[in-house]
This record gives sequence, C-alpha cells and structure tokens, in this order.
Amino acid sequence: MKSSRLMISVAFALFVLLTPAFAQSPAIRVTVPFDFTVGKQTLAAGDYRVSLDDMGLLWVKDVGGAGSVAVWTNPIGDSPNQAPAPQLVFNRYGNHYFLAKVRMANRAGELFASSQELEYARTTHQERTTTLASRTDGK
Repeated sequence: MKSSRLMISVAFALFVLLTPAFAQSPAIRVTVPFDFTVGKQTLAAGDYRVSLDDMGLLWVKDVGGAGSVAVWTNPIGDSPNQAPAPQLVFNRYGNHYFLAKVRMANRAGELFASSQELEYARTTHQERTTTLASRTDGK
C-alpha cells in the first residue's frame, strides 16, 4: 500500500514538473488531406498542430478543438540529412494512412507501428507519403 502511494506521488510530481517542458515544445501546423491513424486512434482529414518534445512525446491536436492524441515515439535524433522543412511522413496501405515519422527543426521521432498497421503491412503494398508543415507559435 505504501509503495503504491509512493509511486502515485512520484508520477504526479513528475507530471507537474514536466508539464511546462511539454507546453514549451515548438509546434508545427499541418493540413492533412486524408484520414489517418496515430497509434490506435484514427483522425479525420483537417488542420492539426503537432509538437514533439525532447523525451519523444508526440501531440497531435485538431486546430478546431475536436480532439487530440498523444503517443510516445522513438527519438531519431539530429541528422545532417534531415529535411530543412518540418514534415510528417505517413505509411500508406491502400486508402489507409498511418503516421510514421515527424521531423521538426531540431528533433525527429519515429512512431511505433500499431497492431492494425502491422496487419495492413502483411496484406497490402506499402507506400510513403510526406506532408510538409508550417511552423506556428506552439500554442
């Protein structure tokens, strides 16, 4: 009982301490012209704000406020071959799009494939689609 209270207290403290760091992550704004999946959640085509923090937490928020999703990514790190413009990279299987990578000015992250994406990968030809994004104020 004491150890579970301690774990909850530590988790809460980390959340409170790290929330400002997440909020200060620069964001990009992107219009995605097709429905797409992030993690286990499918999002409708539209305008989104995307931010990626230093620890690899990716936030995808609908600009209209209809919803958001947060997933952990595998930080790729800086690369001399990184694209100069922020971008989202999608894996496409037929008419199904899965967010695969996010590249920002100073960081990049690769998403882990969901079980749904792995199923499509086994049965459908894969293509890559890249969507360029524009930088916003991070709000």
